[in-house]
Amino acid sequence: MKKRFKILITDKNRKVRDFLQRELSAEGYEIRIAENDSSILAEIDREDGVDLLVFDLEIPNIDSSMIFEKTQKRLPPLPVVIHTFLTEEAERNWDSKNSGIYIEKSGNVEHLKAAIADALEKFYPDRQ
Repeated sequence: MKKRFKILITDKNRKVRDFLQRELSAEGYEIRIAENDSSILAEIDREDGVDLLVFDLEIPNIDSSMIFEKTQKRLPPLPVVIHTFLTEEAERNWDSKNSGIYIEKSGNVEHLKAAIADALEKFYPDRQ
């Protein structure tokens, strides 16, 4: 039996977090939710940690560079799907050298689902 992938969802909007949790749970993923930097870092550090981070760059009062650094220092590195609106602030917070996939919020969750599936296939080919 294949182990379910664990996905950490972060978003500034509780309704979006709840929506993504429902949609991705229906796809068979185990979902964890984080609202702030300390809960994100705690989830990344957990012994039974997550397999992928869905990250909203617009979460207030968060140091996204610290989050990205932590995902890349983890062994193996944690894949990240950036799911945010394209804004000047988001562009400033997004550094192209960070490994991750950028999906602009569009109201079409299918794009996000496809990006997650692609990232998981790329990072965990043995678990597909």
